[in-house]
Amino acid sequence: MDKDILSRYNSPEGATDYTKKFQRHWTERVNNWNEQRLLQRLLQFASIGRLDGWALDLPCGYGRLYYILRDLGASVVEGDWSFHLLGAARRFHADKLNSPPPAGYVRATALSLPFRDRAFRMVLSVRLCHHIRERQERLQYLREVMRVSREWLVFTYFDTESIKNRTHEFRRRFNGKRSKWTLDSQEVKQVSQSAGFEVVRSIWMSRFFSGHRYMLLRRR
Repeated sequence: MDKDILSRYNSPEGATDYTKKFQRHWTERVNNWNEQRLLQRLLQFASIGRLDGWALDLPCGYGRLYYILRDLGASVVEGDWSFHLLGAARRFHADKLNSPPPAGYVRATALSLPFRDRAFRMVLSVRLCHHIRERQERLQYLREVMRVSREWLVFTYFDTESIKNRTHEFRRRFNGKRSKWTLDSQEVKQVSQSAGFEVVRSIWMSRFFSGHRYMLLRRR
């Protein structure tokens, strides 16, 4: 994992900045709204009407996607590397006075999850893969979230083949920015098949304005 990114999110300032950006920037509010609708569509497409059992939301951030899993009937464990974001999630859920809280909070790295194989009926892992610097670690991350999922997995990655990434690579010739940390669809498919999963649905977060893909997988 990138040490600078880990340090930023595990600081009080970084956690506060991440939490408030969804309130401060109208673009992030729109993205959050669109992302929640997209996730709900994915789950409806798979006809997941009721999700009895345990679910993992990692990284949970301040808990913005928790309610989608909880409303399916799951007992949700909120996981994150950042102590400060876990604290923000506790406060966010405590403010919802008439809402059942998560089943627990766990500090964990996605490269070595502290759970037994197939511990969760569903695993949700959004907006993490593109923060992992090394390609082999990105693939290791995928294997880990697949390992602890018994049935369903939803995750995102930044697609090498996306319009957003191709545009970024073209502009790099002039602006000197680093390449984004991506995966390609064939890599994701191969890892999924090796772990015993099939791709149920793959959706762009935004075909032209985002390189992120939402993946819905089911264990065969």
